[in-house]
Amino acid sequence: MRHPIRPRAYVAGPALATRELAAAVDVLATAGYLVTSATATDPGDPDALVADVADDLDAARAADVVVTLPSAEDFPEPVYAALFGVPVVTLGEALAVAR
Repeated sequence: MRHPIRPRAYVAGPALATRELAAAVDVLATAGYLVTSATATDPGDPDALVADVADDLDAARAADVVVTLPSAEDFPEPVYAALFGVPVVTLGEALAVAR
């Protein structure tokens, strides 16, 4: 279900870019977005990994917009979301729309 006022943004970014990801989540939330991003998972547990990836893809597909950080443009989440018509934008583009 869509939030009546705040658009939902899924942020896709490299797993090792934790500072950039945290900053993007913060600035998007401040701009009025409900924000989610990939689930941290234990790569040693294949069943958990598959379940978490499925949840992440579902979250990206359910978002109003997928925001990509640099080098994440071709990650599975934005590609999958785009197949369902979800706009895929950069952080700058998302913030320009929010203003």
